[in-house]
Amino acid sequence: MTTATLCWIVGDCLLMLSNRESRVALGPRIATYNCNGLGDAQKRKSVLTWLKAKPEEVIFVQETHSTQSSEALWRKDWGGEIYFNHGTSNSTGVAVLVKRNSSIKITSHKSICQGRAILIEAEWDDINYCLVNVYAPNNDDANFMHTVFMETLGRARDDFVIMAGDWNTVLDNTLDKMGGSPAHANRKTQDIINNIISDYGMSDVFRLTHDNERIFTHFNKKCNTASRLDFFLINDTLINFPVCSSDISHGFRSDHSYVSLTIQGTSITPGKGYWKLNNSHLLQDEFKNDIRNIISDTMNSSFDSYRGVWDTIKFKVKDYAIRFGKKLNKVRGEEKSAIESEIERIKRIPDFMTDSRLRKQYFDNEIKLNSIIDQEVKGIITRSRIQWVEEGERSTKYFYGLEKSNGKKKSINKLINHNSEILYDQNEISNHVVEFYQALYRSTNPTNQDIDNYLINCCPNTLDSALSDELDEEISISEMD
Repeated sequence: MTTATLCWIVGDCLLMLSNRESRVALGPRIATYNCNGLGDAQKRKSVLTWLKAKPEEVIFVQETHSTQSSEALWRKDWGGEIYFNHGTSNSTGVAVLVKRNSSIKITSHKSICQGRAILIEAEWDDINYCLVNVYAPNNDDANFMHTVFMETLGRARDDFVIMAGDWNTVLDNTLDKMGGSPAHANRKTQDIINNIISDYGMSDVFRLTHDNERIFTHFNKKCNTASRLDFFLINDTLINFPVCSSDISHGFRSDHSYVSLTIQGTSITPGKGYWKLNNSHLLQDEFKNDIRNIISDTMNSSFDSYRGVWDTIKFKVKDYAIRFGKKLNKVRGEEKSAIESEIERIKRIPDFMTDSRLRKQYFDNEIKLNSIIDQEVKGIITRSRIQWVEEGERSTKYFYGLEKSNGKKKSINKLINHNSEILYDQNEISNHVVEFYQALYRSTNPTNQDIDNYLINCCPNTLDSALSDELDEEISISEMD
């Protein structure tokens, strides 16, 4: 596909709008279900048979009570692929069930906290997804929740994140809980999830698509309480897809409900976006000297207007800054690789810590490497546009994840045109934006006489002298009441 680009000048700023390549995708159908233990062979077979009849291709199950010795029995009963994070034969355990002949391609999987969470990296219709199945402890374990989110959101891969499971807390004490105490007992977990939703641009898709409906997923007959403990968290970007919905239906042989997610929309391949000057280049004498020479040489050239000089300087500075940044990144990358190799070489020497010379080399290289990584992290923090940072306050993974989520927020997934039609296709959105601004900034080439007539005949609203004098007076006490 071709990429349309629109450039225009506003004041002293050169702006560029570049569309992104797009294609229609069917999207994943996923479900989550706390099965209340499938250690019993008869129950496991009947529940898995029930799940196979569901339309979803991928199903997260929690509280599996699976073990390594029972894996073969699970696979025989299911008939498709299964990815486990075992607990014990009578507690915890999570698994991701993939139906036979599913179109999903699993590229990697990783267990997070034994029996509690599993992360799957997958491709669906050539789109990358990160799927995370969570079974949170019921003891308000803040460390567990931090670990799961940092492992998920701190990865380098750029993909759509879909997290689901039994979170053992609610997001809203008013809408998601009935009976018992006014607030859910696992308040730390609740606060962490809500903070992540705010910081990373995640959404509780059920709540967004069902407004203030009070529908619950877990029912405790003994305590006469109901809660919505099972839900999906997804990237905000997915919310604007033409189809993005989550529904709750009755479970089977469990006190939890079956929660499903359906997504259908347009995938986006990010373009180059806006260019921004890396201010750290200004600390380099070579960069500053070359920029001065560029400005001086351009000023000495022949131009019809100052605007032409200014636009040429901006173009040349941008071109040089991009080349300088690539060269600097290459040099730093090579230096970093060399230091890492030297550290590994020293570490492989037996008893290197007892040799003062090798020990000094090792720690000197560590200092150099930490300095390079520190510069990388500062750049990530700057690009993530975080408003504050204190040393040690947040992990590096936090900023990697925040930078990635901010990048997704820049995408336009839905636009309403002048006919009140909703556009989802990226080519249609891009073409509409281009046409809108072309019409907005199109000149009618007025003559001097046209301009004079306009200024003479226009009648701007003005204040009369009495009201103008009154407004210029100091504010009185009575006016402040």
